[in-house]
Amino acid sequence: MLNRIATATSYVLHPAILMAGAMFLASLHQRGSLGMALIDTGILLAGLLPGLFYIIYEVKKRAISHYHVLRVSERRIVLPLLMAGIGVSYAVCCLIGAPHYLLVGFACALIAGAGAMLISFWWKISLHAGVPMGCAALLWPINLPAGITFAALAIIVGAARLFQHHHTPAQVISGWIYGFAATAGVMQMLKNLG
Repeated sequence: MLNRIATATSYVLHPAILMAGAMFLASLHQRGSLGMALIDTGILLAGLLPGLFYIIYEVKKRAISHYHVLRVSERRIVLPLLMAGIGVSYAVCCLIGAPHYLLVGFACALIAGAGAMLISFWWKISLHAGVPMGCAALLWPINLPAGITFAALAIIVGAARLFQHHHTPAQVISGWIYGFAATAGVMQMLKNLG
């Protein structure tokens, strides 16, 4: 029963879902428009979908071991696809004149995500733990309750990944620390440049 709960938690609190949730909240805060928040979130998801569909296709072919891309060797193909999708979404948001804070969020996702991708080429840092902590760092300055909520979700999903034996404690803890620190660091760097 507990394993089923941990598995369900890993899917419900998937990094793509949490990124979409953070985008929606940040956009709603910045634009004050439900319609535009849905459009911004849709743009992000449209960028992520090719990489996510690739994972599904490769799992069905048995070329990838699991929907959560458990092997380091598998991440070397999947993560660049997902990062490229985020890059396309960022470009679209630039073209439609998205608010500066959303563009900063995309820059954080690209820069911190590139670092996590490089780490993942050699070591299996927990992206399930890192992404929501990055979302927490992004939301913290504009919506403290949302930032705290995303940090709590990161702890919950990180614990689920440990329970499933998909990650070691070091991989989950590193994900939490890296996700928050890298995003906060990129935000500070961009603030200093701007």
